[in-house]
Parts: sequence; C-alpha cells; structure tokens
Amino acid sequence: MARCNRLRAGGVIAIVGLLATTSLWDASHLGAQRTDALVPVPAPVVPPPFYRAAQARGSRDGSGAPGDGYWQNWTTYDLEASLDPATGRIRGAVTIHYENRSPFSLRLLVLHLYQNLHKEGVARSSPEEVTGGIELGRVTVAGQELEEGDLRAGPAYSVENTVMTVRPPETVEAGDTVTLELDWEVTLPQNGSGRMGHSDREMYFIAYWFPKMAVFDDLRGWDAEPYLGGAEFYDSFGDYRVSLTVPAGWTVMATGNLENPEDVYSAATLARLAEAATSDDRVEIATPEDRAARRVTTAGAEGRLTYRFTADSVRDFTWTTSDAQRWDATSALVPDRDGDGSEDRVLIHSFWREDRAPLWEDQWLYGKQSIEHHSRFTGFPYPWPHMTSVEGADIIGGGMEFPMLTLIGSYMDRAPQDLFNVTSHELAHMWIPMIVGSNEKRHAWMDEGSTTFLEDQSRMELWPGVDHHRLEAQQYFSAAAAAVEQSMMRHGDYYEPGAGYGIASYSKPATLMAALRVVMGRDVWEEAYRTFVREWSYKHPTPWDFFNTFERLSEQDLDWFWTSFYFETWTVDFDAVSVQPRTAGGATVNIVNRGFAPFPVTIRIHTTGEGVLERRVDVSHWLDGNRSIDLEVPPSAGSVTRVEVDPLGYAPDVDRANNFWPRG
Repeated sequence: MARCNRLRAGGVIAIVGLLATTSLWDASHLGAQRTDALVPVPAPVVPPPFYRAAQARGSRDGSGAPGDGYWQNWTTYDLEASLDPATGRIRGAVTIHYENRSPFSLRLLVLHLYQNLHKEGVARSSPEEVTGGIELGRVTVAGQELEEGDLRAGPAYSVENTVMTVRPPETVEAGDTVTLELDWEVTLPQNGSGRMGHSDREMYFIAYWFPKMAVFDDLRGWDAEPYLGGAEFYDSFGDYRVSLTVPAGWTVMATGNLENPEDVYSAATLARLAEAATSDDRVEIATPEDRAARRVTTAGAEGRLTYRFTADSVRDFTWTTSDAQRWDATSALVPDRDGDGSEDRVLIHSFWREDRAPLWEDQWLYGKQSIEHHSRFTGFPYPWPHMTSVEGADIIGGGMEFPMLTLIGSYMDRAPQDLFNVTSHELAHMWIPMIVGSNEKRHAWMDEGSTTFLEDQSRMELWPGVDHHRLEAQQYFSAAAAAVEQSMMRHGDYYEPGAGYGIASYSKPATLMAALRVVMGRDVWEEAYRTFVREWSYKHPTPWDFFNTFERLSEQDLDWFWTSFYFETWTVDFDAVSVQPRTAGGATVNIVNRGFAPFPVTIRIHTTGEGVLERRVDVSHWLDGNRSIDLEVPPSAGSVTRVEVDPLGYAPDVDRANNFWPRG
C-alpha cells in the first residue's frame, strides 16, 4: 500500500482551516455555505494489525498478490444424503478429511451448522421459520466418538447458535490430517431466509444443509461467525464426493459433475443433454408432458434414485431437485480453458414452471449470454461443467448464488430485462466470491459491488444505447444526497436499518468501479481487475489486497480514493458557480467542490471564439486543501457560452444539476 504523507493522528481527520474543537458534522454543514475553508484531507490507508502480521509472515504481499508463504487449509467431504420430499426431511452422513496446511497447531476445530438458524432460541437478525435445525447423531473425530460437553474437560463438542466447536482427542499439528464423521438429520424450512427452501413440495433448492468446516485463515485463525440470516458467508475451498437419493422421477442438479448419468436419466433425456452440450439454441430436456409421463428419469431401485456428484476446489455444495419443473438447456462458448486453442462449451440449465414464471421461457438465453460475457470480461473463463438457474417462486424475490447454481425468483409481472439483470448478477457471483473467495460477511462490497458492476457491463450487450453504469449510480447518489449511506467497510450484520447495507454493498461500489476506471484509464484498470481475479482465484483476498493490486498496476497512490469513498462517506459535488468576464477580455470560470471527497475532473468550456476548451483538474489540486479553482479563459476565446463539469458523467458526483453554467 502506498503511503500518504497527509495528516492523521489518533483516528482524527485533519481539516484545513478548521478549529480542532469543531465537529465533522459542523464542518459538513458549514462547507455547504463557505467555499474557502473546511477541506478534509484523506487519511492514509493503514491495514489492521492482523493483516500486517500476515504480511510479516509472508502469506500476503505488499503488492496485493498472495505472498510466497500463502496457505489454505483443505477439506475433502464424502457426503451421503436422502430426501423425503413429502416432509422435507434429510438424513445424512459425512466423512470429513481436514488437512492442516497452516504453520499452526490446532487444539480446536470449528464447523458451521447453518441450518441451526431455524432452531428454537438461536440468535438471528430477523424472524425465521423454526424447523428444529440440525439434529446431530454420531460425532466421531480421529476415530473416537465424542459427546456434547465441556471442551475444557477433554475431547468433546459444543454447539452455540450456528457454530459447532470440537476438541479433538489430540492436537492437529501442522501438516496433519484429521478425520471427522458425523450423522445428522434436518427438516428443511419452506423459506430459509430467502436463500433456500421448497415450493409446494414439488421443487427443493437445498443450500447450507450439512455440517461444514469453518475457515481457518492466515488473518484471524478460525473465522467462524454465526449465521444470523442477514450477512452471507465466508467459506473455505474443498473437494466433494456426494451421493444424493430421491424418489424416482425427481431430477437432481448440483454443484459439480454428475458421475452416473446413465443410472438416473432415461435414454431420451441423455440424448437431449448431449444435443444441448453443443447447441447455441434451447433444447427442451424435460417438458411438462415428459414429467407427467414419468419419462425423464429411470425407474431406479425400489422407486429411488441415487445421483453421484464430484466437485473439486469449490467453496460450497448445493443441489436442487424437482418432479415438476420444466428443464431447458443450451451451452455457452467460453475462451479456451484446456490449452487446445479453441473455445470450450459449458452446459447452461434452466429449471422453471410455466404457471409460476412465464418470463423464464428465455432465461436459458440470459444464462448463456451472462456466462459468455463474464468469461470474456474477467479474462478468466468459467471453469466448471455447468451453470444452473432454478426458479424459486415462494422462496425468493431476487436471487441467491452458490457454486454452479443460483436460485432466482419468478419475476412474475416484471419486464424481461429485470430477469436478465438478476441472472447476470447471480452468474457474475461465480467469479466473486465463488472463485475469488472474499469474505461476504465482513466486506459485502467486494462481491456484491464487483458483481453489480459486471452485471451493468453485460446489460449493454442485450440492451445497448444506455449507459447502465450511470443508471446504477443514481441509487447511490440519491442515498448520499439524503445523508443515509453508511461506510462500505462496515460488517454486513451491523448496518443500521434502511438503505445503508444495500447502497454500501451494491450500487456505491459498482459506481466507484466505473469511476476508478476513469481515474486509472480503461486499459490499466482492466489489467488490474483481471490481475486481481487471476491472482486471488481459489484464495481469500481482503480489501487491502484489492487496494494494493490496483495501486500496483496503476502505479498511483490511491489512498485518497479508498479513504474518501470506502472508509468514509464523503461525497463529490462539483458546482459551476460563476463565469466572470474580465475587463481586459476573457473570463474567469469558478468551480467549487462542495463535497469533502477529492476527485480529478474535466471542465469543458464552450466559447464564441475558440470553440470548446477543456481543462483537466488533477486530484492533487483538491488534496492540497483547495475547495475551489479559478480557470482563466484567454481574451482570444471570446465570450463563454456554457460550462460543463465532468461532461462524460463518470465522476461520482451526487448532484449533477449544478454541474452546468448557466443552469439548465
């Protein structure tokens, strides 16, 4: 991180021309009235102690890249589960092989029991359906069966809210692998915090459904905060071998690759899937008539089917099953993944119901376009065998992402573009956080903001002629002007009620990405963006890694940008205040930044004599403590007829109405 020489002491921001006893609130109020003082100086970005400690140990690099000593612990899951669709009851067993690749000894192991969000008496951020949570049966660690009890007394486990802590029989030393075996049962809620559940018991979207190892990383050690139903997840990468048993006639799609398609699908279904795997058009894999005639799957054994999936290097495992939904498929063309010089195909699946979601007739196309666009734009081709979208009427209004699967609402009575937008957004999450494994709980803007930016970028292919980045920015500008936004660096569970979380996580960071692209230049920005995705693929970056990467590639000190917009809620508000003719000819154009945030800006001046003049005001002018600037127009230019501040409209300016002279 580049260091800034500007003032910061004890967390107090230095204000030029402001008495130390004046509050920041007073400064903001007075700044709207005066143009000659009260200019805040952005503090340098100082990473927290745990990040600096990781740098000192060599797991993080000052350039923003992973350090030579970067490590991750690794988990392999062998899962078996069966679902009774009539009751929503799952019975499961899992064998977990947990490899300690860290340099530390582990006296405790920590797991998530996310479904305990639906257990009586647990902490949660909003009301939830109570279904009992995860009911643990056998718990065996390193070959010894453990009981729930006091961890101080010896090997045992304890459960608090959605977090399970285990004291193994022996400390897990660096380089060791420990095996855990757990049996459990769970009754799935109809609506799991808008992220999973079932609809009319004819479709299930099953997420965060099994005991799952928490993240032990190079920053905080065990980072296992409880799931409260609000902020999302921080998950570690691992490998999965999963067997899922459902009644015959029920199709299953899941994270990973289906290893036994001939055992579960009819010959007609297999033929249609083979066609879809090379097609750019929709292939109807299962129609309502196919479902009614029960010709989609095989008969199974004793009326049951077992689907077997494998998935490597993914941060979660999710699945969907139905005996009623239509099933459309096609394939997306993505840049070369295997080094043979040709594009590769990815299966695109869409599961939906005609009576619940008629707009979904074209959802397969939206999925295809999104995977193709995002693969090109990120410079990182979609790496997995399929991408599946599932309609979840009664469960969700927007969308929710998991590796290779997304749950999306019906979008009944909405415009087609609305369904495309949410599809593009959810599929963009396959890159962040599914590949670039950011911490969604602590820094939601890293995935939601990047994803919103990518969504807006992709809209322009199917709906050209509109700058969707500028449209997106209006949500942030409205909240900022109303003074209701909150810091982007706040933990996702701790935003005050209102617009704070949404603005800080979605529209504002997306707007800032577009603004930063202007500051850095498009080519340099794209190189930094793609470098960040590539270097942090299948790893866990922090905001400071993100900041450092963009500074490294731009060769700029951008602390002013991060501090003003990410840590603070300062704003830009350029005002074309006046044009004053001079006696000797020419004029003086006065521009004021009524906000606290510095930002480089272009001024376009229309004249009668020399046409259009452009002046660039570098960010250093504002960082030197200036709130305004006078631009001199030479006598040869004649009269000034119009002034435009930021004519291209990419500065994060919260009030563009005053960017022009004369007004209007």
